[in-house]
Amino acid sequence: MKDTPSPSGPPKDPFDRGTALAAHTLRAALRHFQDRLQSQEAQLGRLRDDIDTLTAELARCRTALPQQMNAAEAVAAPAPRSGRMLRRLAHDLGRLLPRAWGGSPSVAPRTPAPFDVQDYRVRLRALRASGQLARVCTVAVLAPDRLRRAAQVVARLIDGMSLRCTVLTAMPTDFTDDLYVVLSPRAFEVLPPPERRLLWLVEPRELADGWTIDLQARLHHSLAVFEAMLPRLAELQRNGLAQDQIFHVPLTARTATGPTLADRSPLGLPHMLARALHGVGILDDAAFEAATAQTRLDAPATVLCLPEAPERFAHARASQRHGAILFPGLRHVDGWKGTALSYRYLARRALQAQCERLVVWEDDARLPADFNVRLPALLALLDARASDWDLFSGLITDLSPQGRIKAVQPHGDGLLVEIDTVTGMVFGIYGPKALQALADYRLEGEDVMKDTIDRYLETLGLRCCTVFPPLVGHSERLSSTLWAWTERGFLSNDLLNPMIDRSQLRLLSKVADVLDGT
Repeated sequence: MKDTPSPSGPPKDPFDRGTALAAHTLRAALRHFQDRLQSQEAQLGRLRDDIDTLTAELARCRTALPQQMNAAEAVAAPAPRSGRMLRRLAHDLGRLLPRAWGGSPSVAPRTPAPFDVQDYRVRLRALRASGQLARVCTVAVLAPDRLRRAAQVVARLIDGMSLRCTVLTAMPTDFTDDLYVVLSPRAFEVLPPPERRLLWLVEPRELADGWTIDLQARLHHSLAVFEAMLPRLAELQRNGLAQDQIFHVPLTARTATGPTLADRSPLGLPHMLARALHGVGILDDAAFEAATAQTRLDAPATVLCLPEAPERFAHARASQRHGAILFPGLRHVDGWKGTALSYRYLARRALQAQCERLVVWEDDARLPADFNVRLPALLALLDARASDWDLFSGLITDLSPQGRIKAVQPHGDGLLVEIDTVTGMVFGIYGPKALQALADYRLEGEDVMKDTIDRYLETLGLRCCTVFPPLVGHSERLSSTLWAWTERGFLSNDLLNPMIDRSQLRLLSKVADVLDGT
């Protein structure tokens, strides 16, 4: 992008002009680092609160454990009851022990899962690899008679996905269909085979009988669990169900055919049901795109989010600015693949609608107070110079040491930087060439340092630009939905921030090199 003179005109002396740009850069750097220090102070405050909470839990354990041990020693249980007493004691002591932190004190403690979370991922990968899910042709929707209308709506939608669907109100004696979608599974004593059933929690009292071992087993061993009610998603995860296994698919017992089928928002039943079937592996990419061709995405910006990650979804709702809509990201047992498929889908839809650009930010983007002012000014600049750029990054998260800056110019209180590479998808604006690149992405390979969507873009030689200070930040209070540090919890965003800070320092160093050249 060529430099545009300010109204008063640039200094005629190149030395004076370079000095002015250097001073402008220093002021921008000071503002950025002041913001980062304030963010770190807030993080330290949260850490202190977490330490105080853990200290209180430990004190409670010190008081309660001796009482439990004395009670156990006072009971002379007959041999036949020893096993029961031991299990009860283990259960009571387990409730007293401090809960494990999820990798960082800023992550809410998790209740230990009764099943191995990794087991679900292994099972689903094996089923996908076997081709069993891709071969599904016949589907039976099982529902108690009181949910017949809802079942008929679901069957009509599934029929429209090139699958043959029937509605049953009684459990069959022989399971001859390829797949069974069970509405309100608590209504049935017997369920279809685990690898061929999807359990859909529809009614308000689905979990009214409490979280039992039998319920855990029913849910955990199923192909997937559809949850109709957003507030229950967190409860399922607190009780050990893997986030990978849960899909939010809105449905009510009184579903009316017309309004439900007419809801073509990204969070409506037609789109969310197709998204869930695609995420499990029953619909391929082409079938999903066909099933959601009528989903409305006509908005100036999109917030990419996951309803199945409650804290991040709440954050996404709070960050809806500039007329942005929420788009529930596509799902895959490998989270980074779901992210890539989401961007590809959005890019293809944008190209079909002949959009000149696509604005997307993710659900963990931290929007600063001046975002509503900076974004319109930035969009106006990019639109005025549409032929000069392909991709804008609002936050470079992992800048390559080999990245080369082509130009630097003042922009508002900060800098507009032209660079030959960017990495990170927290906030992006994609022009026609970048949209076509996203639309052409192919899901091949397993190397997360080469095959993720941002690494793919990094290799294409796109004309990139960014701003310093960054347009957005990265919320430390949330957990990643992509990178698991253990099998019980996702990596906390605050552990990724050092990499982002190093990237901003690297960018600033490269700007300094350009200024020295000036």
